[in-house]
Amino acid sequence: MKLLLIESTPGNATAIQSDLMAEGHEIVSCQDEHGGPCKGVGDHHACPMEQHIDMAIVTRDPGAPHTLAEMGSVCATLHRVPIVEVDPSDVADDLPSVAVANAVATRRVEAGFAAAIRQELAHLPVIVDVRREPNRIHATIQVPAGQSSAAKLSAVADRARHAVREHDPYVSGIDVVVVTYPDPVD
Repeated sequence: MKLLLIESTPGNATAIQSDLMAEGHEIVSCQDEHGGPCKGVGDHHACPMEQHIDMAIVTRDPGAPHTLAEMGSVCATLHRVPIVEVDPSDVADDLPSVAVANAVATRRVEAGFAAAIRQELAHLPVIVDVRREPNRIHATIQVPAGQSSAAKLSAVADRARHAVREHDPYVSGIDVVVVTYPDPVD
């Protein structure tokens, strides 16, 4: 996985970074060569958010305040990257499995996209499933069979794409599939 590692205090993620790299993960950081919180200031192409990030990990001591060094977490939130916060001194409890943590954090992000679509389509009894993949959002929307005309299905897809784009203006691609389910019997 490609992981964005964000330290609230410089150096507090050194051990985590070594462990994650040993597990085969690619680690990227927002810090510039001077220890500043944003390498994208000088060249926006250097920003980690210019590429797909599977998950952001913020290391912060318990009870410590948020710091400017955590600015990458703001950008990760804007780009709908799943975020996990861990205590750098007790990673085993906070991050027992990167795969599990990523699955939980990703599901929260996907639920946000699904909620945006459901809100946009509130006039219909829809079932929405969303998957986040590198540079794409895949949404499957189920509508009642009474909505099965080409024009109605197209309108649902257009509104779903609009909802995704409003929720995340940075997503590179949006795939929407609209299918029907049988109308409820009264």
